[in-house]
Amino acid sequence: MNRNAAITQIKSVFAAYRQVRPADAALLRGLKNGKLYELFVLSELIKDLSLRGFGITFIGTTLKFKGGHGKIKLADPHFEVSNPQSKSTDWRIFVDIEFETLGHQHNGGPCDKSCRHELDVVVTKATIGYPLYSEIGLGIECKAVAHFEKELIKEVLGVRRELSLLTQPPQPSSLTTSGGVPPTFVPANPPSEFWLAFIDGRGSSYSKSPSAFGIELRHLRP
Repeated sequence: MNRNAAITQIKSVFAAYRQVRPADAALLRGLKNGKLYELFVLSELIKDLSLRGFGITFIGTTLKFKGGHGKIKLADPHFEVSNPQSKSTDWRIFVDIEFETLGHQHNGGPCDKSCRHELDVVVTKATIGYPLYSEIGLGIECKAVAHFEKELIKEVLGVRRELSLLTQPPQPSSLTTSGGVPPTFVPANPPSEFWLAFIDGRGSSYSKSPSAFGIELRHLRP
C-alpha cells in the first residue's frame, strides 16, 4: 500500500463512519487539528513501512474514535503489518494507546497514575490490553502546534526513557530484525524506534540531542 492508497483508505473509513454512525456527526465536526494531524502522520507511517518492505492491511470497516488514550482491542479498527519475508503478521498499528512503562516494570507492585504513558500512534506486537514497553516497535508523538517550543522536547525525552534504556553502540531496531530495509539502528534497549512528528519547521532545530536517545524528529506538514 502506497501513501495515496493509505490516504484514500483513511478517507473511506471516515465516509463509512459517517454513514453507519450518523449520531456521531457532532464528534466528527468537533475533531481538533491534533486528531486530524494524527491521521495524516498515520498515512506517512504507512508509506514509510511500505517502502521498507512491510505489507499493510486495514482491519475493520468503520472507525470509532476514542474519547482518549486507552488499551488495545483487536476488535477495534487497526492496520496489520506483515513481515517482508515470511508474510506473517508480526506487528499492528493502533492509535491513541497507553503502554506500561519501563519504570513500572522495575518498581513492580500495584499500578498508580505513573505506570502508563500515552502514544498517539504505535506499531506493536501486543494484541490485547496495554502493551508493554518491550512490545512496541515504533512509537509516535504528534504535535500539530503552530509554535514548537523546547517543552515538547522535554516531554518526549521522558516518554522515550519509559520505553527503553540508552545503549551503545546502536543496534538494529525491532522492525529491522523483522525484515525492514534499509536497516535502522537505534541506541536503545529494547530497540524501539521513536518519532516526534510536528508541523512547525522550527522544530527541526531541536533534533541533535534527542537523536542521541533514538528520537527522530520528523517535520511532516500536510
